[in-house]
Amino acid sequence: MRKIYIYFIVTVLILPFSGCEEYLNIPPEAALDEQLVFRSYETFQGFQDELFDKLVDYNRHGARRTMSLGGECVSKDGQSVIHANLGKYSQSSGGLMASQSVFFDHTEGSTSEEARTGLYSHMWECLRIANTSLEMLETDLLTEATDEERDWLKGQALFFRAFWHYEYVRIWGTIPYFDQILTATEQLDFMKRHWSYEKDGKTYHDTQAVFERIIEDMEAAAELLPSVWPTSNINYGRPTSVAALGFKAKALQFSASPLFNEQATGNLSYDNELLTRCAQACEATIDAAKAVIGQQPAGMPVVNSDGLTNWADMRQMYCTFSGDVQPGTGEVLFKKPSNMYGSISIRQTAGRVYGCKPLTNQDGAVATINYVDKFEMTDGTRYKPEYDVIPEKRWEDRDARFDLNFYVHAAQVGAITLNLCNDRRGLEINSYVIRKYLPDGASKENTGRTVYATPHLRLADIYLSYAEAAYESTGNYTSIPPGCSLTAEEAVNVVRSRAGQPDVATTLPSYENNIFPNTEETASDKAFRLLYRNERAVELAFEGFYWFDLRRWKIAHLKDGTPLEILKFDLEGGSTDVTVPIDNATVVRVLAAANGAYTFKDPHYWMPFRDDLTYFSVDWEQNPGW
Repeated sequence: MRKIYIYFIVTVLILPFSGCEEYLNIPPEAALDEQLVFRSYETFQGFQDELFDKLVDYNRHGARRTMSLGGECVSKDGQSVIHANLGKYSQSSGGLMASQSVFFDHTEGSTSEEARTGLYSHMWECLRIANTSLEMLETDLLTEATDEERDWLKGQALFFRAFWHYEYVRIWGTIPYFDQILTATEQLDFMKRHWSYEKDGKTYHDTQAVFERIIEDMEAAAELLPSVWPTSNINYGRPTSVAALGFKAKALQFSASPLFNEQATGNLSYDNELLTRCAQACEATIDAAKAVIGQQPAGMPVVNSDGLTNWADMRQMYCTFSGDVQPGTGEVLFKKPSNMYGSISIRQTAGRVYGCKPLTNQDGAVATINYVDKFEMTDGTRYKPEYDVIPEKRWEDRDARFDLNFYVHAAQVGAITLNLCNDRRGLEINSYVIRKYLPDGASKENTGRTVYATPHLRLADIYLSYAEAAYESTGNYTSIPPGCSLTAEEAVNVVRSRAGQPDVATTLPSYENNIFPNTEETASDKAFRLLYRNERAVELAFEGFYWFDLRRWKIAHLKDGTPLEILKFDLEGGSTDVTVPIDNATVVRVLAAANGAYTFKDPHYWMPFRDDLTYFSVDWEQNPGW
């Protein structure tokens, strides 16, 4: 009963959001319950737990809502993925900026709060909760808590305040940094988009100013949060000091990247000083993650000496079948815990954003062959389109992460044999059904207590972010940035070796003067840049990173007009029997839709603000092109 009552009080404290003037100020009735809510560690934490409830899993966000917006996926007409990848960001039916979208609240397909949330709307609520918590910690209301518990509460509030700004600025661009509770009058002066921040003798502008404040909050949170939470069964998923360090590194990565540096300074290039800081922050995160090896919760696989999941345990990083333990391993630094098990994770529209009807009872987003091409051969050479008609190369002899990510024709999933030949599917389904979030054998006929979750941040990303920062700041993949101990080459090798792929020295010749046509790759890109960017696309596939990477590098527009292709084929003799071999003479790449060209124009680099926000302040202009 106490938990239910606490949530009622939380609702009273945060509910009013009817107008822009109420985004960040506390309603008057909140004072009636402050003594009860903020008296003890348990009740205070109950208030803050709303911050966890508001987290968004990019691949569990209502029916067919994913962050696969970079051309890596297609879906049938009417779903948000195909609309976004065809440039219809403002399409009224299922588009990104529609009421049913990744970014805004929607109610399609489920009564579950976890599947109905929208990133944009929760941002304001979460900032108010975080700032309220920080203000209450400065009062004498909290009388039943140890000093350590006070630190934990403050650390979580700082972490989430930084996290929600991080989520927002990466999509919409510069915004104020909301670090206080504002009255309606104060908001008129505070709600201005463009501002500067002085720090250590340097002035940061706009997006880079926002990132510096994020970095400071994450640094403070890292000092206060535990590296591993005690009693993990009730604290599982809470941010840790390692996660805070990791998001500090990611904030520096975005701030240093060409898109954000251009917005802040006018220079479309990397900022080398920020890159060096990023490399140092990445290494600090790696060291902190290694220091807690062996302290994972019961039932969670032990990671290797680099802090990465052993290959045999990779599936558990994303999903489990029994529901006895949450998906995840020690490599996952932060994610939203899931409480949705069984059929809703496979068969119901709210639970499956990827899938094909024979397997999951619905057609979700599937991979384009353009993206699948990024998965190398086992010898580290790049895939070639002419391999499509060679069975031993098409789906065999590929990077082990190919099988981690995809089901193909004739794959056996329990009692189901997938038949993906031409007459067994429409153009909305291709030969690459995304498997990453399905436990082995799980299907619509065998749901068990399947549960899945998408990592918000994991250590493999930090290694690859280090490689990017080290290489782009020094210009050499064998150089070590100041204050660090790894080369970019060594960092990439850590990730590749886990998957069994050859090291950089062996692989790099395959990237020399070998760009993929009709992609974001250009002849001016050095081989190592092509390699580490390709490695990010493969290692972090379908985890919500690719679209962000293309944007922060400001190369997404280079894909404009790229065909969104799928693979079609017949079986020998025109058979419909899945056991009959593929007629390789019929294997062909075709457009996924009649107008199936990826569309990305300059306005797509920054998402449009909702009109009510731009109307609220004359200093809050709409993003260009919207």
